[in-house]
Amino acid sequence: MRLKDKTALITGASSGIGRETALLFSREGASIVAADVNDAGGRETVALVEKQGGKAVYVHADVSKAADAKNMVDAAERTFGKLHILFNNAGIMHAKDDDAVNTPEDVWELTLAVNLKGVFLGCKYGIPALRRAGGGVVINTASFVAVMGAATPQVAYTASKGG
Repeated sequence: MRLKDKTALITGASSGIGRETALLFSREGASIVAADVNDAGGRETVALVEKQGGKAVYVHADVSKAADAKNMVDAAERTFGKLHILFNNAGIMHAKDDDAVNTPEDVWELTLAVNLKGVFLGCKYGIPALRRAGGGVVINTASFVAVMGAATPQVAYTASKGG
């Protein structure tokens, strides 16, 4: 088990890449801190981890809020003693994200807050915890649209992933 005795904090853990990563890391021996704003999905991820014999805890966290980012890191250390893996995975692609003319400003701000500021805040509070643990790893989810652009207008998402 490659991650035996390690603790992994995964944002956006209620579904998709986040949930699958939680399940994989757990099978590899890691204890999981599943962070998300989707409480039902986050609790379901924890139940799935526990069903396969792993350890997990759910933390409600809006990654765009400093207090929530700090709390999720604190929860990892409080629950499992140390943090070894920080996976900044949470991200959104808003239905109203369009081109530069038609994307509402609030959609732009929300997308950049979650997709870009969320990574900053995860690192701001997570890196000191990794250092306290003696080292670790930070993983940030990106997208090919950061380099190639999107097939459809998604100015906020593309900009946030480029960032």
